[in-house]
Amino acid sequence: MQSEDDLQALSRVIKARKTLKVLGDVEHAVEISEENASRYNRKVIESIETAGWAPFHYNRGHNGLAEPWRAHVIWHEDCRIIAGHFHDWFPDVKASNKLPAMLSACGALVIVTWLPQFRGKDQQLEGFQNSIGLPKQTTIDDEHLAASAAMVQNLLLLLTASSMGTYWSSGGQFRTSAMFDRLGISQGESFLGGVFVEYPCSVGESIERVCGKQRSNRSQDHAWLREVRLNES
Repeated sequence: MQSEDDLQALSRVIKARKTLKVLGDVEHAVEISEENASRYNRKVIESIETAGWAPFHYNRGHNGLAEPWRAHVIWHEDCRIIAGHFHDWFPDVKASNKLPAMLSACGALVIVTWLPQFRGKDQQLEGFQNSIGLPKQTTIDDEHLAASAAMVQNLLLLLTASSMGTYWSSGGQFRTSAMFDRLGISQGESFLGGVFVEYPCSVGESIERVCGKQRSNRSQDHAWLREVRLNES
């Protein structure tokens, strides 16, 4: 059983976690020393491994792995390479695109994907339906996606607890099959999010930090919370 102190510490981390978009300069990328890179790279790996204790309902059973998620880590040196080639790889993208600036500032980028089992395929589970009439394959894929999102939330909290800033990106060009090919990600995986990680030791000439837009829109009175009471007759 966890102590009250553990509960309070966890609550503080959950409330402290916030979206933080960190922007650098492609021409003068944020510098991270070899010593600090080694230290925080290790923390990122440990956080990913611990985040993998998220619950999942169904055994995905792909390549001998039960988990429905995959994590692909790009360290800061390779993030800088991507930033430098970004507009060559994607010439139709606007010059104002923020991804190169984010790649120039992060300590790591963790791309999290999930593995649909039936969605987008011709596979069918004949005769199987759940209790509310939805096709069972849809329910299974929804469970895989929900489990993978839980893994990402675990990761965000663990990184926050290690004093690292995080930004859960919807991906942009990282969602494309062209980028998947460049990064060696299987086309059978579906992009869930790119977690940009800021190392607290980062040094740069011009770093801009932009907080998430939705934090101030949160319901102060938890209006989305409803307690259910049943009256027996």
